[in-house]
Amino acid sequence: MDITANDLTKWAKDYSKKQNWRVTRMNNTPIQRRKGTIEKGWCDLIGYTDTGIFVGIEVKKIGDRLSLEQTERIKDIISCGGKAYLCTEDNGKPILIQWEGTKF
Repeated sequence: MDITANDLTKWAKDYSKKQNWRVTRMNNTPIQRRKGTIEKGWCDLIGYTDTGIFVGIEVKKIGDRLSLEQTERIKDIISCGGKAYLCTEDNGKPILIQWEGTKF
């Protein structure tokens, strides 16, 4: 089964809700001739836990890569005490991997 990035995003939002996290989709897509207004590198989903810890979730299909700006943003989130996750797939099923302790 081919899981789309949209499927992964929906799954991550549902998973976050079950964890009592409050997350929202970050959208930097330009509209008509207007440029996107968000700095490069922000995670696809951002929010906070029920205890107030910042959460960033980057959604990547198999084969997709993090940009330099995304890698730097994830490092910054972690260094500031937040939590960063990657939502991807494993054997056709969505998974959430915590980035803390992961080599960049």
